Amino acid sequence: MQKALLLLAATALVAATPATDLDKNGEVSRAEFMAASDARFAAADANFDGQLTRDEMKALGEAKRTEQAKEHFARMDANGDGAVSEAEMLAARDAMKSHMGDRKDGRREKMMERFDTNADGEISEAERAVARELAEAKRGERHAKRGEKKAERKSRRAERPRLDADGDGLVSRAEYDAMAEALFVRMDANGDGVLTKGEGKKPRGPRKDRGERR
Repeated sequence: MQKALLLLAATALVAATPATDLDKNGEVSRAEFMAASDARFAAADANFDGQLTRDEMKALGEAKRTEQAKEHFARMDANGDGAVSEAEMLAARDAMKSHMGDRKDGRREKMMERFDTNADGEISEAERAVARELAEAKRGERHAKRGEKKAERKSRRAERPRLDADGDGLVSRAEYDAMAEALFVRMDANGDGVLTKGEGKKPRGPRKDRGERR
């Protein structure tokens, strides 16, 4: 049921979206999160027998992918006419390029602030050498941290409840709820019992680091 576990994680994450914020206060409480999880279980339980088969879990994942595709389409369909024109497509592409350009400029500015020690607007060879040494030291630190995090994740996985806990090939309501509850705890980074925007999302640090090394 490993694939089903991944599907649950992907579908349950939607419980942290604005649509799940029932009282519209900008936060998703545990109760709201579990209510969304229960609704998804009920929607996936096609034969209403209180448990999910592999096929029902697969359908749940497909529904999530369809929902994501619709959200992506809606973002591109700026005028909401149900069609994406060439102009809207180009606008979306330009917006992405602009965003990436801003990130690149931001990285350059930070680099200049850190390593242009004489403030002449250029990075000299001596300053580049210092930057390389610091980068090498940081790579060593990141490697060590990745090892620690990997061991920590392995330990958490061992303690995490299994989706198909009794190994009968089916996911009961109790098993589904237990996994959703565990997922909420993992996403609630500060342990305050509510999810705020961005909380629980996968860190993007490594990708940023790769960009800085270019």
